[in-house]
Order: sequence, then structure tokens, then C-alpha cells
Amino acid sequence: MGETAGYCAGLVAGLRALGVRADHLNLGGDPRGYAVEPLPRRARAVRWLAARRRSGPGPRAAWTLLHRAAMSGLLLHAILRYDAFVFRAGDSFLGLRDLALLRRLGKPVLVVFFGSDSRPSYLNGAEVARDPAGARLAAETAAKRRMVERTERDAGAIVCHVMSAQLHARRAVAFLAIGIPRASSQAVEPSPDGPVRVLHAPSLALGKGTEAIRRAVDAARAAGAPVELEVISGRSNPEVLRAIERCHFVIDQLYADTPMAGFAAEAAALGRAAIVGGLGWDELRAATPPELLPPAHLCHPDELADAIVMLATDHAYRTALGERARRFVAERWSPAAVAARVVEVLRGEIPAEWWFEPAAISYAGGAGMPADAAAAAVRSVVEASGTASLLAGDKPELERRLLEMATPDPAGAGP
Repeated sequence: MGETAGYCAGLVAGLRALGVRADHLNLGGDPRGYAVEPLPRRARAVRWLAARRRSGPGPRAAWTLLHRAAMSGLLLHAILRYDAFVFRAGDSFLGLRDLALLRRLGKPVLVVFFGSDSRPSYLNGAEVARDPAGARLAAETAAKRRMVERTERDAGAIVCHVMSAQLHARRAVAFLAIGIPRASSQAVEPSPDGPVRVLHAPSLALGKGTEAIRRAVDAARAAGAPVELEVISGRSNPEVLRAIERCHFVIDQLYADTPMAGFAAEAAALGRAAIVGGLGWDELRAATPPELLPPAHLCHPDELADAIVMLATDHAYRTALGERARRFVAERWSPAAVAARVVEVLRGEIPAEWWFEPAAISYAGGAGMPADAAAAAVRSVVEASGTASLLAGDKPELERRLLEMATPDPAGAGP
């Protein structure tokens, strides 16, 4: 029903490359320029009704009824035309009610979670930064849990990242086992003469650690690294790709829980190395087969300045890492390769090594914020709504770690 960093458009391109008839119903438009195809007339009518439902003249209930009728018509058309369905988490024709109908009709349904759609709100930096109130974070987390439970009940299969599945209960396919569909090409790196150009391109600066990244670049420059930083935000995808071609390497984000999200994957597709900061890399490595981990320079946030110095001053390392990343995307994350694995999942032909059990998850660092901010958010939720509101009771080790985070240091030095 929308787009997530080009994933949907790339998946459709990959399916078509395999000879599978596939279409992308994107009712959200194409503001980032991912080359989404024009919508058919009936879908354009649904999008028009959705806008009127929000702000049209007359009774809102009437617009809502018309919109639901039009969506029901789209669903009927899709049932007659398509053999299988892939949804982004939370998307469906009729508020997730249609997932059970599709299952009863024998239509394979795969739902893909991208991270923030099921990560607990108290572990999601952008949400905490917008409003750190514990009661709100608890309520938003509970809403996500309800969506996850409904999806787990009715979907045929689920894809989710191991590090953001704290609210999941059902066995899932690891996101890194499937990958992000990205077309790769070889872009010539700019001349190493002069400053080394570093690119940071947050879709939203909130939660990406942009200001801390600026400070780390300043520290690297003070240490003698010849670097200059370019920060762009809110740009179209073609603009971002052109900026990647002009840079020597990229810094994705400071507090990630995935080693290669959309921007880092775009850089890899063009042969550019990426620095990705995060708190749980050892846990991710322990849970993921090495061949599934994309090449990136992973570091702890406190080590970001040192990582910048390394990539800025070691040309051989930087270019070798960029080429490894490009080959990984070209071979494992090409649109056709990712689409082939999606087809395997839809057919139920899922290798054992792709599965993971959410019950084993104990990662409590979240994404998009430093450890002390995560601890404060967890503490605010417990104080406002109680331990049960963390919704981690089914994962004892995760709950233990969260409560440990929430306990203030008796010496007053912080959590």
C-alpha cells in the first residue's frame, strides 16, 4: 500500500526479472522518486477517496464508507487476479481483516516488518525523542503488539529483523536472510587527492545521531584526518544516489540495530563503504550466519571518530570494503536474488537457517538513541504503567535486562 526505501519497487522488479507477473499497489505516492509505476484508475480513485476521508466536505462517515467500499472492490479484483500477496507490516486492504480471508482462500501471504513498525516504542529513538512520556510509550507499544499479534495469527509467513522482534512471538524468517532488493553498478570513486568526502543522508535527522556524527567528524579532523562532511536530508532518491557517487564513503547512522539499512545498501550498490554505529553488533553476529551479514564498518558509537579516521586515511581498506559491499549486493541482494527467496517463502520452501525464534531475543538496546536515553525511556514506562507494560514477560531474559536498565545507579552515575 506504500513504499519503504525502494524495497517494494525493487521486489517487483526482481519478480518480473524471474518471469513472475507482479504489480505494486502504492497508494502512498512516490515522494522520494523510486520510479513507482502509475496507478491504475481504480487505485487512483481509492487514493482520492482516502484524501477526502481525511479532509473532504460533508460527513466524514460518508467518505469513510465510500473509501471502504472502494478498497473492498480493489481487494476483490486482487483476489481474482493474483496468486500470492506481500504486504508491508500494518498494510492491507481492510485493516488486516482481509489477511484471514486471503488465507482461507488459499492465497499465500507474506508480511515484511522493517524495524520501527514492531520495535517497542520505548526502544525506538525517534518515538522517544518526539514524546518521552512513559504512558504514551506504553500505549504505542501496546498498539504495535496488537498489530503484531493479529499479523502473526493470520499471515502465512513473516519476515522480521532479529534485533527488532521484541514484540513478536511466532517463528519468523530473518530479514537479513531475505535482504533488500538493490540494483548495483560500479561508480568510480572520486580522486583521493584533497579532502575525503563523507556523506550522511538521514531521511529524518531525528534518531539518526546527526549532531553526534558532526562532532565525530570534527574530532577526526582534529586528529589529522582530511575529511569534509556533507549532510543532506529530505532529498529524492535520485539526488541521494548522485551524492553517493560524489563521496568517498558514507556514515549511515549512530545507533542502528541493522548493519545495512536502505541508505547503506544504496551506498554499497555503488561501491561505497559505510560506517554504521550501533550497540548490539556482538549479539547480531551471534544470531546470524556470517554469510548473511552484509559488509560494513560496524562500530560502537563511542568509536565513531576512530572509524572515520580509519576510512579517511586507509585508502586500500576503504576501497576494498566498498568493493566487498558492492559484490554482496550484486550477488545476494540483487532484485532477482531477493525475489527468488521471497518466492521460496511464499511456496513454503524455507531453509531451516532462515528461521529464528523471537523467544530467544534478549537485545535491549533498541535503535536511534544512546543507552542512557533507552534506559530513561524504559524507566519512564515502568514508572507510569508497570513492568507488564514492557510486554516482555514472554521473554524472561529480555525483561530482566530491561528492568536492569530501568534501575538507577545507586551511585548516581546513571543507568
